Amino acid sequence: MMKKGIAVLAAGLMLAGSLTGCGKGNTLDGTQTVAVMDETTNVPLAEVSFLLRYQQAQMESYYGAMLGMTNVYGQDLSGTGTVYGETAKQSLMEQFNQMYVLEAEAANYGVELTDDEKTAISDAAAQFMKDNSAGVQKTLGVTEADVEHVLTLMTIQEKMYAPLTEDVDTEVSDEEAAQKRIVYVYMSTAGTETDEDGNTVDLTDEEKAAKKQELQDILDAAAESGDLKAAVDAANENRDENSQLSASETTYGADSTTPAEEVRTAADALKDGELAPIIETDTGYYAVQMVSTFDEEATANKKDSIVTERKNTLYQEKCADLEEQHSFDIKDDVLAELTFDRIYTLNTGSTEE
Repeated sequence: MMKKGIAVLAAGLMLAGSLTGCGKGNTLDGTQTVAVMDETTNVPLAEVSFLLRYQQAQMESYYGAMLGMTNVYGQDLSGTGTVYGETAKQSLMEQFNQMYVLEAEAANYGVELTDDEKTAISDAAAQFMKDNSAGVQKTLGVTEADVEHVLTLMTIQEKMYAPLTEDVDTEVSDEEAAQKRIVYVYMSTAGTETDEDGNTVDLTDEEKAAKKQELQDILDAAAESGDLKAAVDAANENRDENSQLSASETTYGADSTTPAEEVRTAADALKDGELAPIIETDTGYYAVQMVSTFDEEATANKKDSIVTERKNTLYQEKCADLEEQHSFDIKDDVLAELTFDRIYTLNTGSTEE
């Protein structure tokens, strides 16, 4: 059976449709060597061009839809005088460094591609070439073999994760992962009205007191029913649809930063089912109820996340160790040929030259 990661990658390329290039046309010589590993293995510019432009198109499509921004890679987003694309290129070369090293080391860890994986990669590469016009292919300087090798590198990188992290410590104590579950409701004391100059008008002390009393009434009802959520629902019956209160249920642990520190501190003093007195902050009032001082499901999930974090850390450490055993020399003059005066977008329709 084909590995899940390969299936996702293949589907992503097929669904991407064509890379539509807009702007100054040109033909890139993708056969140029952009980096050399161990003084013997050449990295063709085409591979970097392919992955860079694919990532660029994804970013362009995302920001174009979300923010109406265009030519993301050609803009100085950080205000440092360097366009985002140049930063993206450097990050991508670090990725290629890692991928080439992992490819070279794969046999030492018993990692190889299955026939199904090879077929999936071949099909994805062929589909990519089919979906992109000859003009776009020339602009990328890419061949089907280049695309296949990039997908191969990415697949090996994914498959190397397991052997590089197999000796990670998977033991996590209940104490380290313990999660509590609470329900809380927040009532803001920020003003909602503005004066003639557009400035927000602060609530009066009387208005703040009224909000606090309403929250106290909710707490009193929750104390009788034993259910803060139900008390909030009942209170909402007397509020219009634009001012409904929300009872949020969440879990937290020793390393959590949410909800607000005041809420976590008050909750830590509670036993299961107990309610805290109203919690006053600079921005409003909170009511909180402890649902469980030890939520088994959330604690189990936290254990998984701790192990995953350990694996990710170990993986990066192992990769760094392997990279130190290989040289990887980047040819900056060749890399400089990848400029950002052209916009690439993902297009599921017809291709353009």
